[in-house]
Amino acid sequence: MMQSVVRGAPNASTKEDSQEEGALTAEAYLERLLNEGSQEGDSGSDLELPPWYDEQLFKRGQGYLQKYRMVMFSGMLAGLIAVLAIPSILRVLQFTRQSSNAFMAYRRYIRTIFHTQAWYSYPVGSDKSSKFWTSIAAVRNAHSRSSKASARCGAGQITQKDLALTQFGFIGFITVGAHRIQLYDEDFLEATTHMWRVLGYLLGIKDEYNVCGRNWAESKERLEIVMDRVFAPALEQTNSEFDEMTKALIDGLWHVNMMLSFKAQVFFTKRLAYCRGYEYYSFDYRAGEQRDPQQMLYYYDMKLWDRFIVSYGLFLVTYLHKYAIVRWYLNLRVWLMDLFIYYFPYAAIWRWGWKSAYVRIFSKEGQAQEFHLHFKEE
Repeated sequence: MMQSVVRGAPNASTKEDSQEEGALTAEAYLERLLNEGSQEGDSGSDLELPPWYDEQLFKRGQGYLQKYRMVMFSGMLAGLIAVLAIPSILRVLQFTRQSSNAFMAYRRYIRTIFHTQAWYSYPVGSDKSSKFWTSIAAVRNAHSRSSKASARCGAGQITQKDLALTQFGFIGFITVGAHRIQLYDEDFLEATTHMWRVLGYLLGIKDEYNVCGRNWAESKERLEIVMDRVFAPALEQTNSEFDEMTKALIDGLWHVNMMLSFKAQVFFTKRLAYCRGYEYYSFDYRAGEQRDPQQMLYYYDMKLWDRFIVSYGLFLVTYLHKYAIVRWYLNLRVWLMDLFIYYFPYAAIWRWGWKSAYVRIFSKEGQAQEFHLHFKEE
């Protein structure tokens, strides 16, 4: 049975715990995450909702996928690319061989898309056999298996730091970068970060390492310092292993969206992290910063097709996405793409055949489809 959950105001002990947690500055949070967080694995907590869970806020968070579907999935894609720049995460992914080539990346990231959609689409409820809880349990179990196997073979376990940085991949750019696409919806920011705080907890992240805090103000501070101190430096110093894994990711997902290209997606990602040389608009420079005339602008190094994708994409989300009719059109395109992924992934069928092209996370009985891990032989 699910433990009783207090919605709205927390009890006295929870308030005290929250105040102690809230006393942490963003600097202290990051220091704890990078030090203690790199030594600890899964929280070991039961698969139960946290005491601070707010049902109505969580539901509002789920509902925003319908309103901002296109930009949310675009932000998540950029986040998944950014996560590949984190050496400890990249090491585990290389070891489990879930993204080592286009075919494996296609199947892994389609599963990721389907699980994310399940978290947004299905009610939480109290039935632990529901699709929401089945999905959460399957992902957490897969993390556990990967972590134990990679640790045994010297590739390192999946740590609290890795989990929190991966959490940033799903939530970071679309929230701290919302103003760059003129998205000033405060309830979206509050509800979405609460939703992902809950999801992070359910996936094994302790509260002190959760990149989403008690409210949007605290979440914003944590997300910004993680982006500035962790992701920006990592993305400015990417290597051939990052390129290899990112190319596999984009090559795999090209069978879903043929407007994807390696150079353009890396540009989008590094621009969102404020990496030098990846500015496009004048407001891509932080307050007080000015363009260094000696700084190379990497946009001009790209081929014409990649430059078109960047220009077209940024114009859409920066200047047109704020209009409801444009959002409706863009969201409809992504919704239709989702239907094709599930029912008729024609490009993947053409390349890999019918059986390999179809990906499912649930069996016909509603149970989780097991993750098949392909570990490197040591």
